[in-house]
Amino acid sequence: MTHHDTKISNVLFDKNEQAICVIDLDTVMPGYYISDVGDMMRTYLSPVNEEEKNFDKIIVREDFYKAIVKGYVNEMKDELTETELKYFFYAGKFMIYMQALRFLTDHVNNDVYYGAKYEGHNFVRANNQMVLLQRLIEKENVLKKIV
Repeated sequence: MTHHDTKISNVLFDKNEQAICVIDLDTVMPGYYISDVGDMMRTYLSPVNEEEKNFDKIIVREDFYKAIVKGYVNEMKDELTETELKYFFYAGKFMIYMQALRFLTDHVNNDVYYGAKYEGHNFVRANNQMVLLQRLIEKENVLKKIV
C-alpha cells in the first residue's frame, strides 16, 4: 500500500516538531513506491513549496535527500528490488515532472481541477516545479551516489 500524497502537510507534528503520524489517509491504496518517494522528494527537498514565485529560492537540499533515502530505504530494504533501488532518484524526477504537467494542464483547462487564487496561479506552479526539476537534475550525479 502507498499513501499517494506524501507531502509534509500530511504529517502531524507535536509541539516539539516530532512527527506523530501520517494523515489524509483517503488516498491510501495499492501502488508503486515511485509515487510516495517521488512526492516526498518533490515536497521536502526545497525549502519553498510550489506556491513560491521567486524561483531563486528553489534549491535542492542534499541533507533532506539523504534523510529520505535513509528513512525510506531502512524501512523498506527487504521489500525493494535491486532495480527499484537503482531508480530511486528517478522517482523524484518523475513525480516533479508529472506535477508540473498537471499544473500546466489545469492552467490550460481554466483551473478546473486545482483551482486558482489569482490569474496564472497554476502556470506559476508549473514553472516552479520545472525549476525544481532542473535543480534536482543538476545534482543528479551527487545524489544518486547516496542510494
